Amino acid sequence: MSADGTRQSAVASAAPKTRRALIGYLPLYLFLFLVGAEMYLVSPLLPELAADLDVPVTAAAHLVTAYVLVQAVAGPFLGLAYPRLGPVVMVGTGAALFVAGNVIAALTGDFALLVGSRALAGLGVATAGPAIWTWIATTAPEAIRGSAMGAGMAAFALGQVLGVPLGAFVADAAGWHRAFALLGAGAALTLPLLLYGLRGARERPREPGQGPRVLLKVWTRGPLRRTLVITFLFHAANLGAYTYLADVIDTRYDLSPTALGTIGLLSGLGMFAGAALGGRVGDAARARGHTEDRLLPVWTIVLPVALVVAVGGRPLWLNIVAVLVWFLAAGAFDTNQQTLVASHAPGFTAVALSWNLAVLYGATSWGVWLMGLGDHRAGAVVVAGAVMAALAAACSIAAVRRSG
Repeated sequence: MSADGTRQSAVASAAPKTRRALIGYLPLYLFLFLVGAEMYLVSPLLPELAADLDVPVTAAAHLVTAYVLVQAVAGPFLGLAYPRLGPVVMVGTGAALFVAGNVIAALTGDFALLVGSRALAGLGVATAGPAIWTWIATTAPEAIRGSAMGAGMAAFALGQVLGVPLGAFVADAAGWHRAFALLGAGAALTLPLLLYGLRGARERPREPGQGPRVLLKVWTRGPLRRTLVITFLFHAANLGAYTYLADVIDTRYDLSPTALGTIGLLSGLGMFAGAALGGRVGDAARARGHTEDRLLPVWTIVLPVALVVAVGGRPLWLNIVAVLVWFLAAGAFDTNQQTLVASHAPGFTAVALSWNLAVLYGATSWGVWLMGLGDHRAGAVVVAGAVMAALAAACSIAAVRRSG
């Protein structure tokens, strides 16, 4: 048989495996959908939340900080628990905390309690999220691992596409409390599906138990350490800028909350397409003997250009196009980068992926704080975002050259 025939036969035989694997992960993807909606829910609501709670927009942005900072601090330590507790306990407990955080947010009108509720929901994601990604990374067949991880990122993005605009519409019609209530109800209904989807997890091999020293192991591996540095720079620019994007657009064009919700729709569409693209391209690269590190420079070069145009450009249609391109690159980056981290961490995947999420959320907190300095919001976002995104591009190119 010719080489082309062998390749076509392999592709054909892999297709049913891909479908079966993705179907098996559907409950996990559903929860990631809700996490995606939660991650970006506050951004389009910032002007309304700030006005209703009588706090500045920069103070209201701490709702994002509380949500992500808990994940940044608690994530690596919770990763140590995965080998002992397993995915059922970790995912079930995390989903329950996520529900509780959103229920409290839906019922309170106190800013301090609202910040606490966001921290509680963040703790839920820190508990369940790394366990979900570890389960997918360690159980998906090698040939389709990128596609399986990409489907998870696509589900996260779909949460933005459908969840965030719907949340903005609900907030516009019935108040921001109802948006949190909607997420809490969705997560409560998803919890039994998660437990059912993981019903056979105890029968699968798990990573061996690990002590606290493994927390530092992540930072002693050169390729892994470099990947995490790139992640920090990329997402400090990406998620930091996105937190203020709706406020910048609202100030410039005076749009309604529902119209601002379309920013979530656009970013979600870009993330969805980028995640799917990243998974396919990553699988193709590994099939040729390469790793995803060769793909990261592409996405890190696109980010600063699209970010500057989306935040600082005019007219509105140009902002819209730039947001789509921006999040196409972000979705592809996240898929390739998560798969790369998992491949660099055999035997301690849960801890490595927990650190990965911790770095991502820590970067978000840093980006939100840095871009909140000064009085000229658009200028701060453009300058800080462009600098950090350019540094991510430089580091990713250097990492490829170092690896040869």
